[in-house]
Order: sequence, then C-alpha cells, then structure tokens
Amino acid sequence: MVKHSTYKLTALIMALITLAAAAAVFFTGTSARAGALEHIAGADKNVSANDRGLIRKAGSGTQCALIADFDNCLTDAEETELLSALETAAKKANVNVGVVITHDLEGKSDEGFVRGFSDEQFGANSASIMLMLLNTYDAPEYTYYTDCLDSNGTTANKKFDGKRDRMLKRITDKLGEPKGNKYAYNEITHSYGGYDFAAGVKEYAKCVKRYGGSGFSKVLVMISDLVVTHPMGFLVIIAVSFLITFAIVRGKVRGYKKKAPISASSYIDRSSTKVTRSIDQFVREYTTSHTHSSSGGGHGGGGGGGGGHHTSHGSHR
Repeated sequence: MVKHSTYKLTALIMALITLAAAAAVFFTGTSARAGALEHIAGADKNVSANDRGLIRKAGSGTQCALIADFDNCLTDAEETELLSALETAAKKANVNVGVVITHDLEGKSDEGFVRGFSDEQFGANSASIMLMLLNTYDAPEYTYYTDCLDSNGTTANKKFDGKRDRMLKRITDKLGEPKGNKYAYNEITHSYGGYDFAAGVKEYAKCVKRYGGSGFSKVLVMISDLVVTHPMGFLVIIAVSFLITFAIVRGKVRGYKKKAPISASSYIDRSSTKVTRSIDQFVREYTTSHTHSSSGGGHGGGGGGGGGHHTSHGSHR
C-alpha cells in the first residue's frame, strides 16, 4: 500500500514538473514573440526618421525661421548661429524661412515632401520659402529625387520666382565637394555627410535677404545680377545708353549755338505809324466733349507669382 502511494506521489510530482516546464516554455515563447512584435510595431511607428522634436524655430507671425536637421549634419552651435541668420532674413523679406535636411522623404516625392512640410510648419497659405537638402546615401528609391527650394503664397512667389534656380546654384556651390566619404558618419563633426552644410544654409539666408528686399535695394540686386550673369550684355547697355545721352546733349548744344533769325518788324519805322481806330472782335468758340464707356466687368490684377507652391530643383547628391 505504501509502495503504491509512493508511485502515485512520484507520478504526480513528475506531472507537475512537466506542466511547469511546459508553462515556462509557453510564456517564454509568448514573451519573445511579444518582444518581437513590439520591435516591429516600434519600427512601423518610426518608419520616418524625421523626428519633429528636433525642429528649432525662432521669430513670430509671418516672419518665422525654422531649422529641421533630421540627418544630424549641423552641430548645435551651427544651428544656433544659422537660426539667427534665417530669422534676420525672414524679417528682411517679410516671409517665413525654413530649411530641412533629411534622408527620408516619408514615402513622398521630393517636391511632395518639401511642400507638405512647409504647409505643416508654416500653414497652407502662408507666405514662405523652404529649402530641402536631401541626402540620398545612394538609396535606389531616391535616384531621381533632388534638393528642392519651394516658395508658397503670392508675396513669396513674387519675390523669388525666377530666382530660385539661381539661389539653389549658389547654395550647392557653398556646400562644396564632400570631404571624405559623403555617406559615412564623421567622427570629427559628429554629423553625417561630408558636405559643408553650415556654409550652404548660411548662403541660403543671404539669398533670401538679397532677393527678398524691395525698393532701391531690389534695383541694385538686379543690376548686380546682370553684371555677374550677363557681363557683355551689361556693357552693351551701358554703351548704348552713353551714345543716346551723348546724341541728345550734342543736339541741345547745337541748338543753342544757332542764331535766331531777324524779324521783319525790325525794319519798320514805328514813329511813322499811327493807329486811328482800334476794334476788338471776339469769336465765340464751341467745344463738344464726348464720353466713351466700355461694357463688361473689371480687369484682372497684375501678374507675377500668384498663390500656391512654386518649386525649383537642384542637387548636391
């Protein structure tokens, strides 16, 4: 009897051990699967590497400045200095000014990303200009995508239409050639890429100030650009202007040198002429005025710019 009870107790213990082992395996597997699912969920949640918490802003109203360095290409000190420069440019041009550096377009095209980001940060109908510098890192999905400079709103478009390509050229020139491996992490600057992003963004701020001004400063910029981009054309304009001015002045001088003709009245002996009767006759004059009117509504406003996004493309690759 005792022996039989011992067997039953042993069997019960073995069953309990087996059950405990099975439970341990089950819960361990569940925990592992849960961890894997959590990791996948986290990966899905962070499909975009563009952490909005990294965005730095300055200014207010329609003169905001923004730096979104999602790819860690600028140091903290550089960001502080550049944000101040962009804020100054925003006040000068009276538009919002932003720059975003990224290697992730969040499933959009280059143009779609920069326009969407501008609307997200500044408002859909705001007067603003946004520069996007795209680090492709040889990703095949970005083979045909480039840097973009986007302006939005009538005010900004009037200021920067026809100038964005020129601005992008100046910016990419300042980025320069990459130092070392442009796709690797730089241990010295603690940033990715070998381009001089600080110099590029600084030039961007200068361009916004340069082309965003008005009045006499705008005229000086136009003349300066003409000299740089079309030096021969500028010289031709100067030469033609000089010849026209010379011809006008010469004609005036020759006119002054001509002697006035002698009037016949100079030969009349006024002492022998007597007036015995004087009659003044007045002739009435009739004038008729006509008023012309045109039918139809008013006329369209002036052109140039217009609302909505206008985007130019360039590339530092």
